[in-house]
Amino acid sequence: MKLNLIVQIMKKNKLFSLLIFSILLSIINTNYSSYALDNSEHIGENLPIINTQYNATSPTDYFNETTYPRYALATRPIGMIKYPNKVNPSIVTYGKEIKLIVSGSSEITNWNFTLIDDNISFSLDIISSNYVENKWHFTTLPEIEREGLYDLQLNCSTGDDYQTHAVQILEEQQYPFTFAHISDSHFPAYYEDFNTTSINLETIEDIKAVDPDFIIHTGDLIQGPTLYFLNPETGKQMSSEMQYKLSLWALDLFDKPVFFIYGNHEFISSSLIPDDPKTQYYKYFGDVVYQNFTYLDWSFIGYGAEWPGLSQMDYDAVFEILTQNSNGATVLYYHYDFAGHASNLLKKFPIELALSGHIHQEELYMNKNTLYHVQAPLFEHEFTLFTILNETSLNVDAQLFNFELLPYVPPTPIETTTTAYAFGPLMIIIFSVMVYYYKRK
Repeated sequence: MKLNLIVQIMKKNKLFSLLIFSILLSIINTNYSSYALDNSEHIGENLPIINTQYNATSPTDYFNETTYPRYALATRPIGMIKYPNKVNPSIVTYGKEIKLIVSGSSEITNWNFTLIDDNISFSLDIISSNYVENKWHFTTLPEIEREGLYDLQLNCSTGDDYQTHAVQILEEQQYPFTFAHISDSHFPAYYEDFNTTSINLETIEDIKAVDPDFIIHTGDLIQGPTLYFLNPETGKQMSSEMQYKLSLWALDLFDKPVFFIYGNHEFISSSLIPDDPKTQYYKYFGDVVYQNFTYLDWSFIGYGAEWPGLSQMDYDAVFEILTQNSNGATVLYYHYDFAGHASNLLKKFPIELALSGHIHQEELYMNKNTLYHVQAPLFEHEFTLFTILNETSLNVDAQLFNFELLPYVPPTPIETTTTAYAFGPLMIIIFSVMVYYYKRK
């Protein structure tokens, strides 16, 4: 009876019919999009384990602290030190200040920061400190001038913390400089009949052989849910915590500054893993969504995102960083253009280089004044070396790209909002249907 009444209303009221149709279309589109963007969290749910001959890389091989003494250091969770750290390091030259951000109460005293490289260590002189929103902001200087990639140790009245490869000190930064772009390492997994961990470690050695100045990893560090990968000690699925530890140990092997931003696989929850990857991610990587550093005239700005994209607050923060760093050449790096956020930023700012991953195939192309590079997976032996020649030129695999540094034109306030992204295509469809209906009428 109620259904018949609704049908009668829809027949008599075309506008009501259009509204119902639009709502249904929106629901279908939203659910399909969220599934299509990444349905790997649903693969194999509640299915029995098959191919049990596949198992995790043995801790005897890769988690042995006797063989790899830095394993315990590289896999320490993020503690009080929020910046710099092992996945968002600081690169400074002689005589330059080192900025530190540390969480803790305002009552903490006896601050002591030490840089450690092999058997050499020296203190950082604290020049100034400021306490804002439960975080200490320090300005420091090293006591001596010595090139190296240093671990950062903190001691204070309430405890200690340690972050590996957090600070690199150089005598000078100079052109040309190089960096390697990698993505989608998916530690640890089986693709067909090969182990991603084994191939990733081989590729890391290949990258070390070309000796880049630093590394940028654009997400999907771990695999997360998988049917085929088991912990050999328990016979159960490998936890995300174990995956993160393996990944951090591998990144430490670069012995170079590594800038890492997360992708969708870092946050996929599933019954196929015994813990929550998102919770473990915050434990080992912290809760920073975006990062920014400069190297000579080039500004590097990266952000992590899963399929829903950035929150409005994080989008606005990245927008503000781009606004403040718009004078020189800019590199924007992200995992994928979720919710159109990267596209929106690239339209509004003169960005010379855009780096991403996710689609598991390499692409390199120019669009207007922006060079786009999509990186294929590390587990396919893929990486790309960028050579920055000067403030406006770079080389990629012997291909020369020159840029005209375009002026930044501030957008109007309405252009900075992201609230319309989800509704833009839907509104176009609704408008088209309405035009069609009135033409028919």
